[in-house]
Amino acid sequence: MVDLHVHCEYSIDAEGSVEDYIRVAIERGVSHICFTTHCDLDPQRRHHDGRIRLHGRIVDVTDRWLDHYVSDVRKAARRFDDAGITVLCGLEVGYVPGIEHLIEEFISSEDLDFVLGGIHTLEGIDIVSPREAPDYFSRRKLADLARVYFEYLDAAVESGLFDCIAHIDIYKRCGLAYYGEQIRVAHRGLVEPVLEKMVKQGTGLELNSGGLRKGLPTIYPEHEIVHIARTLGIARIAMGSDAHHPEDTALGLGICNKVALEAGFTDVHFWQERIPRELSLKKE
Repeated sequence: MVDLHVHCEYSIDAEGSVEDYIRVAIERGVSHICFTTHCDLDPQRRHHDGRIRLHGRIVDVTDRWLDHYVSDVRKAARRFDDAGITVLCGLEVGYVPGIEHLIEEFISSEDLDFVLGGIHTLEGIDIVSPREAPDYFSRRKLADLARVYFEYLDAAVESGLFDCIAHIDIYKRCGLAYYGEQIRVAHRGLVEPVLEKMVKQGTGLELNSGGLRKGLPTIYPEHEIVHIARTLGIARIAMGSDAHHPEDTALGLGICNKVALEAGFTDVHFWQERIPRELSLKKE
C-alpha cells in the first residue's frame, strides 16, 4: 500500500511531525509514504494561502523553508531505513494559470521525489473552503463552474510541471451540498480531453480518499472518471489519503485500491527522484 499525499506540520492546516506520520504508516502496512506539503505561489492569494509553518512560526511560502523541509524528510527516511517503509519527499502545488514560471523555479530549487498538482482556487476564490466557496457558487451555474475548472485543469496538465494530478474533481467537496447530486456528473464531456492530454504527457492520476472523511459518498475522482481514465489509456495511478493528521494516514486507501481494480488497473505507482515506478495492486 502506498500513501503519496500526506501533509505534516509544515502545512499550516495540518499537525504532526514527519515521524508521527511514518510511525502510523508502518502500523498500517504502508510500504511507501510521500510527504506533500502545500505550496501555493499565486501572488493574488499570498495573504490567504501562501504560508508555511517552519519550526512553529508561520512564514511566507517564498521564504527559506523548502531546504529545511526536505532535510527533515530525508533525515526521517534514514532513521526508518530498516523499518520496511520507503519515505519520499514531495509537494502539493496549487495551480492557477499564469504562474508557471514561479512554480517551475520553485520546484527546481530542491531535489524532490514527487510533485502533485491540484486546483484549489478559481478566479481568485478558494472553492475548497467552506467559507469562500458558497459565494463563488452562488454567482455561477454548475455548467460555468465545471467549464472554468476544467480549463484550469487542462492548463495544469499542459504545463508539464506535475507528475500527477490530485483530487481531479475536488469541486464536489463543497459543491455537492450547494449544487446537489448533479455535480457528480459535471465532468461529462469536459474531463475526457484532459485525460487524453494526461495520457500524452504521461501524467499520473491520483485516487484520493480524503473526501470520504469529509462525508462525501465517493473518493476523488468519481468511479466513472476512473473507468474513463482506464479506457482512454491512463497508464499511471497514484493513491493518497490527503492526511492532515497522523491518524488520517492511509485511511480509505483500501477503497481506492478496490476502485482501481474494478476499473481494470493492475498497478499503482510511486515516484522517486521524479521517476515513476510501479507496484502491483493488492488483489482482494
